[in-house]
Amino acid sequence: MGYTNIGTALTQLPAFGVPANGPVGSQGSFSAGETFVNLFNLGAQRTLTLVNGNRSVSAASSSLFGPVAGDPVDLSQIAPDLVERVEVVTVGGAPIYGSDAIAGTVNVILKKNYEGISGTVSAGISKYGDGRDTNGSLLFGRNFAEGRGNITLNFYYDRQHGISDGQRPDIVGGNSPFTGSARTNSAGYTHQLYSGGKRYGLFTDGGLPLVADSYPILGTSPYASVTDANGNALRFNRNGRLVPFVNGAATGSALYQAGGDGFPIANYDNFLADTERYSATMLAHYDITDHIQIFSEVWWGRSFGTNVSSQPYYSTAIFGNAGELSGNLVFNTSNPFLNAADRATIENALGGPGTFYLARANTDLTTGQFRSRTDILRVVTGLKGDFEAGERKFNWDVTVNYGRSVSATTSRELNLQNFANALDATTDAGGNIVCAGNPVNSPYPTLSSTCAPLDVFGTNTASAASVAYVTSIAQTHQVNTQYDIVADIKGDIIRLPGGFAKFALGYEQRHETAHFDPGAFFYGQVADDGSRTQYGPSTTIDPVGGAFTTHEAFGELSLPLISPSNHVPFVHRLEINGAARYVTNSSTSNFWAYTGGGTYAPVRDITFRGNYTRSFRAPALTELYAPRGTVYDTGNDPCDHRYIQQGPNPALRAANCAAAGLPSNFTSNIVDYTVQGTSGGNAGLQNEIASSWTAGAVIEPHFIPGLQITADYISISIANEIATLGPTDLMDACYDSPGYPNSFCNTFTRDSTGQVIDFAEGNYNIGAENFRALQGAISYDLPLHRVGLPERFGALSFRADFLHTYRHYYQVGTGDLQKVAGGITDPIDNVTATITYNNKHFSWLWQGIYYGPTRLDVNAPDSTYQYPRQSPYLVVNSAMSFIVNQHYTFSVNVNNVFDRGVPFPYSTILNSSNRYYDAIMGRYVRVSVKVKF
Repeated sequence: MGYTNIGTALTQLPAFGVPANGPVGSQGSFSAGETFVNLFNLGAQRTLTLVNGNRSVSAASSSLFGPVAGDPVDLSQIAPDLVERVEVVTVGGAPIYGSDAIAGTVNVILKKNYEGISGTVSAGISKYGDGRDTNGSLLFGRNFAEGRGNITLNFYYDRQHGISDGQRPDIVGGNSPFTGSARTNSAGYTHQLYSGGKRYGLFTDGGLPLVADSYPILGTSPYASVTDANGNALRFNRNGRLVPFVNGAATGSALYQAGGDGFPIANYDNFLADTERYSATMLAHYDITDHIQIFSEVWWGRSFGTNVSSQPYYSTAIFGNAGELSGNLVFNTSNPFLNAADRATIENALGGPGTFYLARANTDLTTGQFRSRTDILRVVTGLKGDFEAGERKFNWDVTVNYGRSVSATTSRELNLQNFANALDATTDAGGNIVCAGNPVNSPYPTLSSTCAPLDVFGTNTASAASVAYVTSIAQTHQVNTQYDIVADIKGDIIRLPGGFAKFALGYEQRHETAHFDPGAFFYGQVADDGSRTQYGPSTTIDPVGGAFTTHEAFGELSLPLISPSNHVPFVHRLEINGAARYVTNSSTSNFWAYTGGGTYAPVRDITFRGNYTRSFRAPALTELYAPRGTVYDTGNDPCDHRYIQQGPNPALRAANCAAAGLPSNFTSNIVDYTVQGTSGGNAGLQNEIASSWTAGAVIEPHFIPGLQITADYISISIANEIATLGPTDLMDACYDSPGYPNSFCNTFTRDSTGQVIDFAEGNYNIGAENFRALQGAISYDLPLHRVGLPERFGALSFRADFLHTYRHYYQVGTGDLQKVAGGITDPIDNVTATITYNNKHFSWLWQGIYYGPTRLDVNAPDSTYQYPRQSPYLVVNSAMSFIVNQHYTFSVNVNNVFDRGVPFPYSTILNSSNRYYDAIMGRYVRVSVKVKF
């Protein structure tokens, strides 16, 4: 299929949910361009990723603002040409590999004994002419010493050009349909579908002048705007001139309209990260004797990832008082950047010269763009061998694994002190516009130390000198290390009727460290009393550092009780197996992980299998040691009129909200925009614990050669789950409790109008998660000579993987169950099917990816929404290869062949674009050439 990223390829399979970070969608802070995988949508931190059975160092940021609270492996660092296959083992991995394998294990198996040289180049582009990707790989392998050794080298390069949501304005950008507050409740629903795009009337990128420190537009009324003679609110256009503000259609919220001149927030997010990846890999092994082999892997990778767009710095009364952080900007009508006619208009609205205010989205000063550079060095080396004792054979292995990941993220940030200096403009004796007074520069340097007056009336009207004066370069630094040594011995014990019983015993010691340095800009300016203030719009960010060491002993046992050679009626094969691992962790409690299961085949055509596993996940260093810091978040306020009729007991919720003094028609601001709060780690966290079991069957009827059907029921129950209690959780725990008020009510603060103005998040072992699903696959290979055609006609093959989710929910404390299955990111039915035709010189593959119908909110009744359900979705991809001769292969890949659009009502997929990537991207064509000698 031409995938250039293993992680992206895996997300096409039904078992994988939307990852915490990938090339598609918003990039996690300080981790742009990294790709994690998320098995069963249980969280990337609960999927263990291995390379050749060994752990790999994580590149993830340990910052409180990073993409995931865990240590997932960046799969984009592995060159696809090196990969022989990828094994995905659901459940059962913890006793064998240790922490993090709650959902399962992804094991990337690399090529071994490769001989020859091959080069591949490819290029892809979307139908819109963007999203260009160029890719090249060189693979060299050679056996030596009469086959006793092999060395394989790979050099890999990939360049993917990024795309912002604003480049898809009608699909996910500012013109796309959206679901917002209904205009009236008389229709019976509280959430309505609007067209024209969500446009906030609180600010524009050119600026909205105001006569008071308030809001320019509320609903469709010019609330505190400067108006023209006809009473129309005025805005600055791109050229810095006042023009009438055109209202869109009114919505049920006073904050935004449908269409019109308001600010299109949806344009300012990342759809596809801009990435550039380099890697060089050496794999080698040599047989010292017939029974001892030395092996080694050396990995080096450098990647650059850019989050191409995010929301800018806002100046609006909704975030603060005028002149303060994020508040309206304050000007005098004497400001020399004002056009004379516009000055007269503003003074007329004020009743004379004086102070006016400006509400603005500063898109020309801050873009939200940041660029991460990550360097990874990983070395694996060891010895393995075998020996015999009598008729028994034993294998042993000692592996030493060291990895180091160093990441730096760079961004252009608005320096607030210099920003204030530059906004205060005046004219000198010669009539030149200059900075007023004797401005004192920020202690943190900007691109220019010379104050230059800043024109913010309009868009991109500021001079290059003024932009340089208000712009600082911020840089963060992350270092992760991993040292892992594993030694094991395995072999035969005693002969049983079905063969030798086999065992494995081993020991593992692992030491991991993570250190995040926010850099001087994000750390902030330290006052004499030890308090800190930010240099820019971002809150002050603390460093994070920590380490842990584990000592782990493990064992496995396999007992083949009956084999086909025993000729036992109704027992073709019977085998039981088990494994256990004891882990001591310097940061958390000790833990026993174990699994037991077996396989039973009554006849050769069908095999039943199953196991029970007790697994765990140790808390990540971020969850343990992140210091408390400031965060911004939204939340579904249970006392808001849109949510007061929800929850486990709506009547109790409404009564408690009334007792808090909130009216039944209350509208909570935290639902629609962020509020400042705090969050941090918890050194008292303990291991998450999962109890899981699977039961399934494999059917391979001998009378239909090439057909295989597998199906497994999977049950995963996680207790003691680490949950970050956000504003929604805190408020639900307060107002849904029969014991109101309780301690959770003290974790957030409301002002005199009932609006939430502060909250205190935190990590606790208070969560539970439950997952139940049926996973399976059907595959059929049909050489066409079986139906009477000559062998040169080749073969057909078919495979379909499916996942049907019966149940997936999580619960925090004693709160209401929060369903996941059936939502936009977690359809109940997922199917990926391929049909391929192959002959000696040609192959043609068709692939279909299907997501079943979903609900916009599985935790709310359908009556909440005008259109509560989203249509099923099917996208078709195709790949065609021409094998010119034994040396040259030419391929064409077309994703989204029929240019399928997003399903209705697609406004809801803004935060789950990974699921509908092909629909948003549009038809995408890639051509590849492979040369092999």
